[in-house]
Amino acid sequence: MPETGPNQAVPDNRQLNSLQILLFGNSHSGSHNLPGTLQTLLQQGTSKTVSSLRAGGAPYLDERLEDQVSRPLLENSQWTHLILQAQKYSTTGLYNYSTAGAKSWIALAKARGVTPVLFPEHPRAGNTEEGMRIFRLHQQIAAEQAACVAPVGPVWDQVLQQYPELKLHSDDGNHAAPAGALLTAYILYEVISGRPADALPDLPALAVPVNSQRILRQAASAGIRQYPACPF
Repeated sequence: MPETGPNQAVPDNRQLNSLQILLFGNSHSGSHNLPGTLQTLLQQGTSKTVSSLRAGGAPYLDERLEDQVSRPLLENSQWTHLILQAQKYSTTGLYNYSTAGAKSWIALAKARGVTPVLFPEHPRAGNTEEGMRIFRLHQQIAAEQAACVAPVGPVWDQVLQQYPELKLHSDDGNHAAPAGALLTAYILYEVISGRPADALPDLPALAVPVNSQRILRQAASAGIRQYPACPF
């Protein structure tokens, strides 16, 4: 595993004319075509050239360092943003897992001028403490190796409390339903673009009713106002 490296400032790539986004994660980063939805939102909201790619496989971030594929993928293309999901965490909160892998990826990204964005998972259905706990874990990582942290858990918590009629979880209670995946995409949109998600237009082609889209957009922007994602 590479050394974490110096704690460089987070590159601010919000104003670039072209956005190339690489996503490392597990099934939570791919459900309901999250990368494609994020690309659509960025194209609609910024009118920029946007590409997004979710790397293959579903290893944890520390395992991905050793897979002989992910690091060359990061280093052999001109990415502007690296979204990092799949940090190991304790589902019970009783155990601690190493965060060295996540910090190594952050340092590698920043050394290449890539904006690192930590993507904490949303909480499981019915779990009112998990979302904030996972978010705080990622904030701790960013306190040691500076990165953006998308406030996924806190925003999900707020929507689940305020709009219980909205189905954010799939039937397994773990993965996102279409509305949940869209909520996460709105959060990532605002983190990456620096533009308010609640200013995006209705997109009838999405698999979520437009009245629900409006609720989710407003929740994403409110959450980022409460929990600013990036140190710039």
